[in-house]
Amino acid sequence: MDLSIFIVDDDEMLGKIQKTLVKSVWPLDEPIVYFDGFSALEHIEREAVAGKKILILLDIHMPRIDGWGVLDSICTKPYCKDVWVIVNTASEEIADEAKSKLYTQVIAFNKKPLTKETLHKLMAQEPLVLFF
Repeated sequence: MDLSIFIVDDDEMLGKIQKTLVKSVWPLDEPIVYFDGFSALEHIEREAVAGKKILILLDIHMPRIDGWGVLDSICTKPYCKDVWVIVNTASEEIADEAKSKLYTQVIAFNKKPLTKETLHKLMAQEPLVLFF
């Protein structure tokens, strides 16, 4: 079973750091970094149509289309059950974490920074445990 990993964050340096961190902990295909939601949605569509499972580390606060817009778009797609999202945000808003729980695709809410410890914990939980 293939798992494609996407990191969607408008902070380019942080996106690159997260990619390196994910690669060091998860022995899967190389994560793909997108710096805006629109570009990520295009690629997610292609991967999902090809039959891959998709994991997205998704920032909430981004220009043009924010993380909620990305989630809303994914929820309308026939492949939405094959997409899992880790909300990865610097937001301190309690309402953001509560809102994330309204999406069945969201499997975790992480307040930045992303750490090796967080990635190890996520590896051990459903549905990610199936890939490790």
